[in-house]
Amino acid sequence: MSDKPPLSDDEVYERIHAALLALGRGEGATVRGDTTFKAARKALSVLQLGLLVSMENGTEVNAAIKVPDGP
Repeated sequence: MSDKPPLSDDEVYERIHAALLALGRGEGATVRGDTTFKAARKALSVLQLGLLVSMENGTEVNAAIKVPDGP
């Protein structure tokens, strides 16, 4: 286990934002790379927005994350 305290929601939001900035706006040289870049940007954006909405609504669940039903 880590000795570091868990990140706050604001810190998680900022880390996701930093990841988006690190990805930048560049394109991949291949369809494979470009598609991967686009998917990563979209996934991070959706997760960030879901976190923001749940923070604003005071809910514990990020609606952007779909948890499959159990067996």
